[in-house]
Amino acid sequence: MIDVRTASEDELRELLQDVQVALQGLSDVSLRELEEVARRLERRDYLVAVFGAFSAGKSSLLNALLGDSILAVSPNPTTASVTQLQGTDEAGKNIVVTAKTQEELWRDVSSAFTALHEYPSELTEAISRGQALNAKNYPTSLRRHVRFIKAICEGYGEMQARLGTKWTTTLDELKSFSAIEHYAAYVAKVDVHEDDPWLRKGFIFVDTPGVDSIHRRHTDVAFRYMRHADAVIFVMYYTHAFTQGDRDFLLQLAGVQDVAKTNKLFAVINAVDLAKSVDEREAVRARVEQELRKLGIRTPRVYEVSAQLGLAARRLAETPEDAMYAQMARTRLQLEGEAPLPAPDELFAASGLRALEDDLTDYVESEGHQLARDMVWRALQQVKAQIDHLVHDETARQSDDEMYRAKRQVELAQLEASLTEVRRRDDDRSASLLGQYARDLDELVFHAGERIRLRYRDLFREAFHPGRFRVGRPQEKLREASEELCEALARQIDIETRTLSLRAVSLAEATVERIAVEWRETFEQHGVSVPIVERFDFSSAVVESVQSSVPADTFRPYHRHFSSTKQFFEEGGQRAMLDESELAVMEAVKAGVVRATGDVTEHAVTLLQQAVAGVYQAFFAQLRTVEEAASRPFDARRLQALVEAEEYMNKLVGC
Repeated sequence: MIDVRTASEDELRELLQDVQVALQGLSDVSLRELEEVARRLERRDYLVAVFGAFSAGKSSLLNALLGDSILAVSPNPTTASVTQLQGTDEAGKNIVVTAKTQEELWRDVSSAFTALHEYPSELTEAISRGQALNAKNYPTSLRRHVRFIKAICEGYGEMQARLGTKWTTTLDELKSFSAIEHYAAYVAKVDVHEDDPWLRKGFIFVDTPGVDSIHRRHTDVAFRYMRHADAVIFVMYYTHAFTQGDRDFLLQLAGVQDVAKTNKLFAVINAVDLAKSVDEREAVRARVEQELRKLGIRTPRVYEVSAQLGLAARRLAETPEDAMYAQMARTRLQLEGEAPLPAPDELFAASGLRALEDDLTDYVESEGHQLARDMVWRALQQVKAQIDHLVHDETARQSDDEMYRAKRQVELAQLEASLTEVRRRDDDRSASLLGQYARDLDELVFHAGERIRLRYRDLFREAFHPGRFRVGRPQEKLREASEELCEALARQIDIETRTLSLRAVSLAEATVERIAVEWRETFEQHGVSVPIVERFDFSSAVVESVQSSVPADTFRPYHRHFSSTKQFFEEGGQRAMLDESELAVMEAVKAGVVRATGDVTEHAVTLLQQAVAGVYQAFFAQLRTVEEAASRPFDARRLQALVEAEEYMNKLVGC
């Protein structure tokens, strides 16, 4: 017989099927949990999401992992879309492009105009106004918004008819399409299906928009993938690791991991061949590890790779005469002229990719297998518990039918009265369980504001740095820095709100489980079979899309501390502005946290109330079933079938 604790996923599927067949004749035994677990195993795959700033090398890394130049290395930081790579049984590649809908396009265009402090009322007006924009008339930090709008305007005539549609294309056409910004700006998603060894094993790789994307909705996409991915690869470029966008992303991921009690991050430093010395390379790695820990990644995995060298190695192993990849390898190794290249195996070893591949595979497959085993084990234990209680009931009925029924009815009536009393207490929102939950959420909101306060000084210095004021009019740069700081603070509110929603769900699930466990123990003490409590879906409490704001006017009164660049950075103006602004700005931020989280906490309390009602409903329904069973006469054939089922389950999961 298969050992659940060491079984493969194929063996687990086979086992679940066998158990359902063996127990299908027992009408009193619920197999819903087994059926749900079987469905989840049938859908099992391994989702790996790849994140990083624009030009960090996400696409290059994926190309190297798959050994083929599947993904175009986009030159357009403002137009990135989601690209998903998964397996297929068909030869060649099947590539499907999905265009943005008109609503999605308008959301992106409207957001870009808002950053420029302009507010067209609808898309056609935005297209008309966008044609007159000139990037030179805007500060450097806003020019990418202008470039995006200009690209949309240029492509609108050709792409308007394709909004909301899908079409199949070739790899060459896709690369060409991605390289032309006024086409690429209209793409929402690309699905690539290919017969590749990684993908054949069930891996799905997702190349995501850059963490420094101008579109705030991309942070919603990132949050969704970081929650549901089995593993997250975060790519940093060797020469500029850790932008503010990197920090915001990793801060959000740290929150997700903390709630889920997992560590699925694989941090990759790409292009390490640019290192000028071993000491410099070691210093960069040490800094990355230090930053990751500072952001809440307690045990970081860090890999130093050269994605281009890895891809060149794999391509040269297949086609040694390929001049393009030979030159790519020479460039990465800094070889001059026609100097001979090392063998492909040596090139691949030098790329650093093997450690990443091995660890990623081991982690995802072992985590996935263990998760599957745990799911099956819990489901089998629940079925076994049902059968044990049914055997107990039927055996008691056999020993003394009349006395058993009378005694049983009194016990069950007392149990029902106790259940009714506690349910009435737990359904009161102003006291007991729900009241405590609401107070716990209020405490989470308070701590969210405090965490932003602790980051305030770093965010301030990130916005008000000397380099910003080297060129341009100081007053414009002052306004630009204030707006950037307020935008950064708004992103912090978004991050904390999303994380709080996850914590609210986790706390609610733990509360529901605690109630269910208490009543399971009570039922077991009374010899009553325990019901299967359906999992309550708290997913609607998880917030993905958050659009907080901190008014730039909040900071205006403190501009008086700036009279000149020299005075500000050398004579204490920056320190005075920072010290005096902190209290007032943080009051606005904490008010923003309360606004952003208000609906989240209220909705979470409502969902918990519904979930608690569902738990009690399941236990009341089970009581009625047991009461009906207690009035039945003894059935010898039924007892025999239950005993055989009990012996069968004992062999599977132990006594």
